Amino acid sequence: MTDIAVLERLTRLTPLGVRLLDAATGSFVTDGITADAYPRVDPERRTRALVNRSSVFVFNGLPGMGEVERGAGDDAYWAAQVPRYPFVLEVQDAQNRFLPFTLDVLLPARRLLTFGFGSPLGSPLSPPSSADRWLPIFSSPSRPLPDGMGALRAEIAYLDGAGERQPAAWALVEARGPGQPLATGMADAGGRVFLPLPYPKPIVVLGSPATPRVPITAQTWPIDVTVRYARSLAVPVIPNLAAALTQPAATAWSDTARTTPLTQATLRFGRELLLASLDATGKPSTLLITPAGSPP
Repeated sequence: MTDIAVLERLTRLTPLGVRLLDAATGSFVTDGITADAYPRVDPERRTRALVNRSSVFVFNGLPGMGEVERGAGDDAYWAAQVPRYPFVLEVQDAQNRFLPFTLDVLLPARRLLTFGFGSPLGSPLSPPSSADRWLPIFSSPSRPLPDGMGALRAEIAYLDGAGERQPAAWALVEARGPGQPLATGMADAGGRVFLPLPYPKPIVVLGSPATPRVPITAQTWPIDVTVRYARSLAVPVIPNLAAALTQPAATAWSDTARTTPLTQATLRFGRELLLASLDATGKPSTLLITPAGSPP
């Protein structure tokens, strides 16, 4: 038997990895998506991620991270590491199906990036024991509706100090149907939001054959709705994901006179649910909101 002497061991680890989950369908997205990372102080030094077979965007060759990437990668190595290099993750969709976002991160990160989920979502520093690690990516208004789903749409605006309507850029809309998990969508820079919704379970009437039955095409469901928005002096071209997901609840209005809050709407099978404030004639308008901390 020939003995083999190991003269040198070379390792290569990645200081940043992320999976992107379609917030509407719950599937991981890679096709047509670009993920770049760059030092926070030097956006020109960009590195584009490669996607592996586990749908993970993997970053290697990041500026200033050569020594980190050549580390041993074992428990002792990571125990001695302190995330200390400020970078920005930037995600965009060349096909315009999903909204872009940026996220400030400190590297190296041993595990995939994720958030602590709640309502609203919390810090990206989730417990190490978390098994499912991903970042959400939200539908743009131009995305085709996924098969078998309902749709919620709105154009969200608020009144500025001069009483003029301004788009609520990057606002969040949360919606929940009977027996359904919370669904979250994000508005684009113009305040337009498209939120695909799974249909709740159909209403089934049990009884004698003479009992009236409601066909699926005529069924409706109440949808609880929350809008989250924080005004910003300078609206970013690309939203910061952490800032967007931690926006406080705003007040959405059923009417343009802002007398009745809008907290629930009706989803009809096969028809888009439009959230809007009604004017004095009953005509739907943009969905007016009052951001948290603003006068009514």
